[in-house]
Amino acid sequence: MINQPEIPYDPKSMPGHRGYFETLCRLIQVVLDMLRGLMFTHHSHLRYHEIREYKQRIERIIAEAAPHLKSRERCTTLGEHIERTELRLHSSYFISLMCRVSLDPDTPMDEQRREIVREDCLTNLINTIEAFIELHSINSHASRTWISLQRTIASAFLLVANNNDQLHPQTWDLIEKLEAVLSDHVHDDESSDHNSKTDSAKHLASSLHALREVSAAFRARKTRHRVVPKVVPSLQNTSPATSFASPSSTLGSGVPAYSSGQSVSPDGQIDNILNQVSDVMLFPSMSSGNA
Repeated sequence: MINQPEIPYDPKSMPGHRGYFETLCRLIQVVLDMLRGLMFTHHSHLRYHEIREYKQRIERIIAEAAPHLKSRERCTTLGEHIERTELRLHSSYFISLMCRVSLDPDTPMDEQRREIVREDCLTNLINTIEAFIELHSINSHASRTWISLQRTIASAFLLVANNNDQLHPQTWDLIEKLEAVLSDHVHDDESSDHNSKTDSAKHLASSLHALREVSAAFRARKTRHRVVPKVVPSLQNTSPATSFASPSSTLGSGVPAYSSGQSVSPDGQIDNILNQVSDVMLFPSMSSGNA
């Protein structure tokens, strides 16, 4: 049996009035229960019913939080605004983490259920990034915490690797806003000598560079598809060898480790950029078993 500390509830705490700290502790407890379940069952991912159960637990916890943690209109101080956006960021990240299995095409899952969980995952990745951008607009110092930065950047990379323009057309506008926020943070360290920068600062700078490359590749692809008309080659005058490119020539020598099978880039350029990002800035692996 694994013991964990009791949640430090305020003596006056009650549903609908839970404070920030105890609400965050309750969210962490759900995540610990999830990880413990994976360890004990030796499963590498959550089952559909487990995902729904954990997601509902998080939603109930948020529903029992104090009014200012759920509504911008109920916030009266800077501190309350920071708590609200931080809670939205972390709760959204936790839900996307639970739902991430739906992005793996090799995971056995009914297609209808996969689409439901996948939509939950992408929606909460977007919510995570939106919360971080709002947090920065409220107080730029509050958005410098490493855990919030790392989770937001990881969410951004996972989102662009699995984006569907028809479902989430706002994704790239959101990524541009995130670039601007990260640029503010990186700009603060520009005067520092590169060798004296912390590892965190270097990871942040390299992540911003990767995001900019991904955005540039996506914009170039959209421009190319919009300007260049689709031409169907004549099979009478062209051999199959020159009509169709091989998978290896378009996607590289292997399957990108960060690809979901639904890459936004047909030529593999975006996947190649993501595969160069430090593991520190990506989603953690949840593999803990063989099933």
